[in-house]
Amino acid sequence: MEEYLQYMKTLRLQMSDVEDQVSKISVEEHMHFTTIRTMENDLTAAKSELKQFKEDAERMMRAKGEICSQILEQQRKITSLEHDICTLSQDWVNANMIRGEAEEHGLVKFETAKRGSETEGSYDTVGGISGTRIYCSPNNLVLNSCHGLASVLKHNVLSNVGLQVEERKDLESAKDKLSQVSKMKCAVVLENSKIGQSIEEVKNELNDFKPELRAMDDVTLEEESKALLSDKAGETEYSRSLQDQIAKLKEISRVIKCTCGKEYKAGISSST
Repeated sequence: MEEYLQYMKTLRLQMSDVEDQVSKISVEEHMHFTTIRTMENDLTAAKSELKQFKEDAERMMRAKGEICSQILEQQRKITSLEHDICTLSQDWVNANMIRGEAEEHGLVKFETAKRGSETEGSYDTVGGISGTRIYCSPNNLVLNSCHGLASVLKHNVLSNVGLQVEERKDLESAKDKLSQVSKMKCAVVLENSKIGQSIEEVKNELNDFKPELRAMDDVTLEEESKALLSDKAGETEYSRSLQDQIAKLKEISRVIKCTCGKEYKAGISSST
């Protein structure tokens, strides 16, 4: 009788230990599976963000190339305008020299017209500029107005200077755009650095797993995950079977008659 009771008690303890082990293994497998899934999702998101940032960086590099081309074109135009200004300035100097020589030889006389009527000599308005008159000697040949030519050259110089100012404004605008592109590039580099740190953190978390798990590829890990789920289902079924057996054992009872004449009902109680 004592041996039977001891045997039933030992069996009950063993079944309780099996249940605890099954529950512990199930919890650990669920935790590992959840961790693997979370890391896979984080890694996929990091790869997607890295791809997007690479595309943004390439697009900004193309924009930077276009802006640099525009800057070079504007600089080329400015250089051409500066050359034209130098040429026009030299023409202006030459025109003033011709004017001085003409006045020295008495061929053409330039002066500002006065108010009132004037009848001395013959005069004409030069280059459409009012107030400037030419007095010609009757015996001398009337020359083309050097002053009018100089005025035209001066007008062209001022026009080109205005155009140069506009070109410089365009150049400054292009430089501002280039500065914005550089700032965006720095932001992309910073984001790439953050993504790199996230990837390193994921790798560090992966290092906490066993070498066998780290050596597996995604397909193998997925197969192992399915196998774990299958094992979990099998263990659940096994646990359910054990519980059914325990329930059946609890229903078993036997009346034992002692030599003293007393009868005892032996069975498995629900308490351990």
